[in-house]
Amino acid sequence: MKVAEDGTIPEHHPHCLGCGSANPAGMGLRMRLDGEIIRGDVTFDQRQQGAPGIAHGGAVTTVLDDALGSLLVVLETPAVTANINVDFRAPALLHHPMSVEAWATGRDGRKLHLTARLLNEQAVVVAEARALFLAVDLEHFAQGGQGVPEAWNGWSTGGAD
Repeated sequence: MKVAEDGTIPEHHPHCLGCGSANPAGMGLRMRLDGEIIRGDVTFDQRQQGAPGIAHGGAVTTVLDDALGSLLVVLETPAVTANINVDFRAPALLHHPMSVEAWATGRDGRKLHLTARLLNEQAVVVAEARALFLAVDLEHFAQGGQGVPEAWNGWSTGGAD
C-alpha cells in the first residue's frame, strides 16, 4: 500500500470503520501526506452521536486511532495499537467539519510512538491522542480469516529496524 503521487493515503481496506469506503457505519476518513504530517477531514453525524449534538468520545477516538493507523502506510510498517491515551479538550460538534492530523514522534525497536489531534473549524484542538503502536508481522492480520490486502505486500515486518 503506497501513498499516491498526490499524497493521498489509500484506505486500510474497504470495510475499515475509520476509512473504509464500503462500510456504511464508517467515518469516511480520507488522509493525505503533507510533509512529515498526515492530514484529513471528518464530519461527525447522528451515527456517531453521544450527547445531543456532540460526537461520542469513542467516535472521536476511532478517528484519532484510524489517522494513526494511516500513518503506518507512510511508515510501511504493520503495527497494532497497544495503548492510546486521549485528552478531550472541547466538544466535537455534529455536522461541523473537522480536521485530523497525525505524526510519528519516535521509534524504539518494535515500539512506535505516535501522536494525533482533532481540530475544529476555528483550529481549536478538540482532542489529542498519544499512542504506542507495536510493529507486528503481517500474519497477525491474517488471524481474522479474511487475509491481508495485496496492497500491504512489501511492508517491512515485525520488529526492530
